[in-house]
Amino acid sequence: MLAHIQREHSINKIFLSCLGLWPFQSKLARSLIPICYLAIEISYYPLEVLMIYDHWKDTRLLFDCGSQLVLLTTFVAKLLNELLNHDKIQSLYETMDNHWNIFKSESELQILKNYSTISRKFTIFYALMMYSMVTIFILIPLTPVFLDIIWPLNESRPRLFAVAVELRIDQEKYYTPVFCYNISIIVLGVIIMVGVDSIYVVCTAHACGLFSIISQQFEEVLSKLDIAKQVSKYERCLNEKFKLSSEKEMYQQYIICLKKYQLALEFVNILNSIYQVIALFLLLLNGITISLVGIRVVYILGQLKEVARFGFIIIGMLVQLMIICYSGQKLMDESQNVFYQAYAVKWYKFSPRLKSLLIITLYRSIVPSGLTAGNMVPLSMATYATVVRAALSYFTTFLSFKE
Repeated sequence: MLAHIQREHSINKIFLSCLGLWPFQSKLARSLIPICYLAIEISYYPLEVLMIYDHWKDTRLLFDCGSQLVLLTTFVAKLLNELLNHDKIQSLYETMDNHWNIFKSESELQILKNYSTISRKFTIFYALMMYSMVTIFILIPLTPVFLDIIWPLNESRPRLFAVAVELRIDQEKYYTPVFCYNISIIVLGVIIMVGVDSIYVVCTAHACGLFSIISQQFEEVLSKLDIAKQVSKYERCLNEKFKLSSEKEMYQQYIICLKKYQLALEFVNILNSIYQVIALFLLLLNGITISLVGIRVVYILGQLKEVARFGFIIIGMLVQLMIICYSGQKLMDESQNVFYQAYAVKWYKFSPRLKSLLIITLYRSIVPSGLTAGNMVPLSMATYATVVRAALSYFTTFLSFKE
């Protein structure tokens, strides 16, 4: 099952299996693993609310809790979206796998292979980056523990946690279990981010590959038609029957290209229907998280280790936002190439029925296919810039509350 996907994207299969999101896992694994992830992540909400209640007048802790709540909501939202759209996602994977059987010429397979290689390299790089950052994020609070072992003092150094937590217990006495619970929230959240974001990139890269194939084929077919017309112009004695058969063959090739174009459009529609709601949610959450964590950094500018830790969170949010927006931008650019290829030909030399097909192609491709947030905001680099500008505006607003 999904032989092509498992061959090209075996790493993504491992990440999804760890989340219980691989569609062909056992039913028990698909039910139990995501529920465990959700239960652990959601269990942190009451603790955050409790900390806000206990430290209502502490502005620094309020910003701390706010950023943690938004970040936690991001993890939960990503996982819930995958669970709620399980049937669509399974259909999407099956469609991707089937495309390897439909687009089966050497040039088509090479393009699909190139894009799958790009997405695989991205998955490896993204996973290494995120896991490296979360490792450093976790190890920095353990510095006092390491120093007590290497360079002990007359008394133990104060114990730190990866993120602020309030349990109304003696946290020095129960430091180990509380710290383990603390980091489990972060580690599981990063596992969710890596698994979901990487498969999102795989799907958009596959869609880009489809549009790249189609624009290339349109260029080939239309250039052949143009060449055939030029040949018939200078060779008056060319057999009329041969010209008709040649044009009929080109017409059939054009029809095949249109059918493949339709497959690509259907794939993008499914992909967009899965991620359009969560994309809008994530745009808002990322902007808020960057602002709140930025305020948190202002409070600790003199503490290099803490600045580095929270700087990793900002970098992670910016990278995640970049993934969402750049994938949409790349898909939009590849789909626009279909229009440019059709628009550049000498259409006035074609027969009436070929002109009618070309008009259909131009009419559909003039509006680029892409991904949207909430079916309202196109996911593009312009949207990325807008969200970052908004985050900076919120940052300056929140900064005024600090002062």
